[in-house]
Amino acid sequence: MTTDPILKLRSYQLEAVDFLHRPGKGKALFLDMGLGKTATCLCALTRDHLPALVVAPKRVAEFTWAAERDIWAPHLSVTVVKGTPQKRAAALAVDADLTVISRENLAEAAQKAASGYFKTLIIDELSGYKNQATQRFKGASMITPFVQHVWGLTGTPTPKGLLDLYSQIKLLDGGLALGRTLTAYRERFFLPSQRFGNFTQWLPKAGAETKVYKAIEHLVLSQGTEGRVELPEVTYVTHPVRMTATAVKAYKKMRDEMSVWLASEGEEITAQNAAVASGKLSQITSGFLYQEADIDAPESAERPFKQLHRSKLDKLEDLVEAANGSPVLVFYRFAAELQMLQAHPKLGPLVSTVKDKDFVDRWNNGEIPILAAHPESIGHGLNLQKGGHIAVWLSLPWSSEAWLQSNKRLHRSGQEHPVTIHILEVPNSIDEHVYARLTDKVDAQQALLDYLKKKDDAPGV
Repeated sequence: MTTDPILKLRSYQLEAVDFLHRPGKGKALFLDMGLGKTATCLCALTRDHLPALVVAPKRVAEFTWAAERDIWAPHLSVTVVKGTPQKRAAALAVDADLTVISRENLAEAAQKAASGYFKTLIIDELSGYKNQATQRFKGASMITPFVQHVWGLTGTPTPKGLLDLYSQIKLLDGGLALGRTLTAYRERFFLPSQRFGNFTQWLPKAGAETKVYKAIEHLVLSQGTEGRVELPEVTYVTHPVRMTATAVKAYKKMRDEMSVWLASEGEEITAQNAAVASGKLSQITSGFLYQEADIDAPESAERPFKQLHRSKLDKLEDLVEAANGSPVLVFYRFAAELQMLQAHPKLGPLVSTVKDKDFVDRWNNGEIPILAAHPESIGHGLNLQKGGHIAVWLSLPWSSEAWLQSNKRLHRSGQEHPVTIHILEVPNSIDEHVYARLTDKVDAQQALLDYLKKKDDAPGV
């Protein structure tokens, strides 16, 4: 006798299912990471909601939804839109209950959506749509008019504050709750605080948080893990790493040059040149320096670099040895870090990446000693808790969302062991500053300026 999957849901998940079934087009589940958003959503789908189009981050679209469908809704047919343009077109032509597509390819589903085929649009990781200027937001906006239901799922709706909410909520209701435009939303709930050229920092007015939440309470169900799921303990351990004298000299020189440069920019300080400054300092603490500055290149893109030291890799070697055979998940910020890791004589042969075939299954089966991943490639939706309980950050991102989401790949429902998150940092350097700022939700540009003004002691040697 087969048990109805919905009977396996926990009480808080059943509450979420009921919420999605309430009248109204738009609904969002703001559930803490690890509470089973995908399972809840699959069990909430009835014939009144099907066919449904699911848009998710690339790896979540390719790996997670079909696997979770097998567990929670095996009666639903599914087609995953991935691969070459020809394969994607063929998959999209299939009339299935669930069509799963990545954010990058969402526009390809617009024509089928415009025909009225889909009844529901499910936006996995809704927080990725906080910028109305992005193609992913525009793609989703092309589809919402043609569906009867829009469901958004995320665990981190406001990684940097209330401003991040506007575009997400607008996808749900077209701007009814928070205003038709971002300008109207800002004028209603915020005040300009500081201006840097074309950049303005906005701070919430007194009582704004309560008013915003009141305005969207009919659209959003928010649930935390406390009192709902017994998760194992998570421990954060920082490890001081000493750079070589040559690297320290290069760091101090770069920091002084960056301070002078940003000061000379005056009101023309921008997020772009602030990112360049912080990136160079973080590169040095991570053991390298890119030979050519390319402010438009993603941090995960490979570029020529000069290796300065391997202090963090040596510490990683110690941690891997101390793990005594337990798999280790290693997060890196720069492609050069991965290249140096793969070239390391002892660690390199043990390393797999998220580009490797079947890496999720192999990791969860304990077949991968070291899994190296960039937060952008692994930070959302992948279930890795069965394969390990140890993570190491070679270098940290400025984004609190990337930090939280990545750590939750291990610390989530189903994890059977206490989780340890190791952070490698050079004392008295930007490493410490980024870590201290991650939970403060402070704008990265302002955080960098604060750091450069501090004139810290020499970084660790």
